[in-house]
Amino acid sequence: MDGLAASRAWLRNRVDQDIERALRELLTSMTESAATASGNAVTVRELSDDGLWLRALAAHHVDLTMSRAMAAIMDETAQRADIGLWRPVVEDGRPVRYRLDGRRRPVEASDGQARFLDRFPVTAVVAVPLLTGGRVVGGASLVRFTVDRDFSDGEEALLVEFADRVGMVLGWLKELAGPA
Repeated sequence: MDGLAASRAWLRNRVDQDIERALRELLTSMTESAATASGNAVTVRELSDDGLWLRALAAHHVDLTMSRAMAAIMDETAQRADIGLWRPVVEDGRPVRYRLDGRRRPVEASDGQARFLDRFPVTAVVAVPLLTGGRVVGGASLVRFTVDRDFSDGEEALLVEFADRVGMVLGWLKELAGPA
């Protein structure tokens, strides 16, 4: 490889890294904005290439202590996509709402989700798919803590609109990464 070809390869790699970093920062900023707009916690997860796992990309709650706790828990584990609360979102590509009364967990909850629900006072969750080119590539959720109220149709619509934009960003990231 001559000097110019090596420089081009280095530059392409460096610019791709810069773009990926900027897109991930954009996802974080978008998630913070959605949490502020909704007044609830917001999470964003990306579906693994094999379709089995939802990896944490971003989480935010307006209470910074809760935001840090959520991020730490999300960073510890990926969620299975084929079981638990995310299954209908990923498999059927549809929004799902859950109401928790504090005394019992949804039967759909995975073991990891059950441990989180035992530790934190979650009262309601709405989760929606993230789509790129009509394909599910992840999920986004609004999570309500302590306030004993279901999510409204308007709050779900807000999350769906957010998810549409996040899906675009994930599409750009996947395009940047190239074929799996």
